[in-house]
Amino acid sequence: MSGVKSGTAARLLVEVTSKSEIALHRHCPRCKLPRRFASSGKFRVNAQKRRIDAWLIFRCTVCDDRWNWPVHERRSVGTLDPTELDALMRNDPDLAARHGWAATQAGNAAAEGDPTVSLIIQEPITAATRTIELVLAITGAGLRLDRLLAQALALARREIEAMDRTGAMTLRPAAPKALRRSAGNGQRITIDLDACSAETAARLRRRAQA
Repeated sequence: MSGVKSGTAARLLVEVTSKSEIALHRHCPRCKLPRRFASSGKFRVNAQKRRIDAWLIFRCTVCDDRWNWPVHERRSVGTLDPTELDALMRNDPDLAARHGWAATQAGNAAAEGDPTVSLIIQEPITAATRTIELVLAITGAGLRLDRLLAQALALARREIEAMDRTGAMTLRPAAPKALRRSAGNGQRITIDLDACSAETAARLRRRAQA
C-alpha cells in the first residue's frame, strides 16, 4: 500500500468491549437438540513435528458436550508468531476471547452478546487534515476488522474494501487478507483522505468532527 502524505492528522481511538459471555447456538449431538455452547476459554493444541493444530473449546451448557472451533490447522510452527504460540499454550484469556468472537461470526452459528464499538475523538479533524489515524483498543471481544471499521466509521464495507484495494488505507501490522481477520488490540490504521473517493472522504470528515 502507498504511504500517506504529510500534514495534520485527526486521531481516533476505537474501543471494543463486551460484558457478555462468548456463546453460540448449534445442534448438540448428545442432547439431539439445538443448544447453547459457551466458550471454555481453553485451547486444545496438538503439535506433530513442525506442524501445529489448535482449537478453541466450546461446551454445551446442558450436557457439557464439547465442540472445537479450529484456530490453526496443519500450520507450520515457523510461521506462527512466538507470542501467539505462547498464548495458546497458556490459554491466554484475551486470545481465547478474540477467537471466540471470531467463531460466533463465522456464519455457521448464531452469536450472543455482540461487542460494543465506541469511537473516541482524540484530535478532531480540521480543514488542514489530510490523514486520519485510528488505534484499536479491544478488551475481551473482537470483531472482524472490516466489520469493525465499517461500524466505527459509519461506512459501508464496500467503502472499507475500496480504501484497502486502492491503497488509501494502511494497516499496521500488515497481514494478508487483514480485513477478513479478527481485529487486534493495538492495531493501527491510517487513512489518506486525498486518496479516498470524494464521497467517502466527506463522510469520514463528518465522522471525525468533534
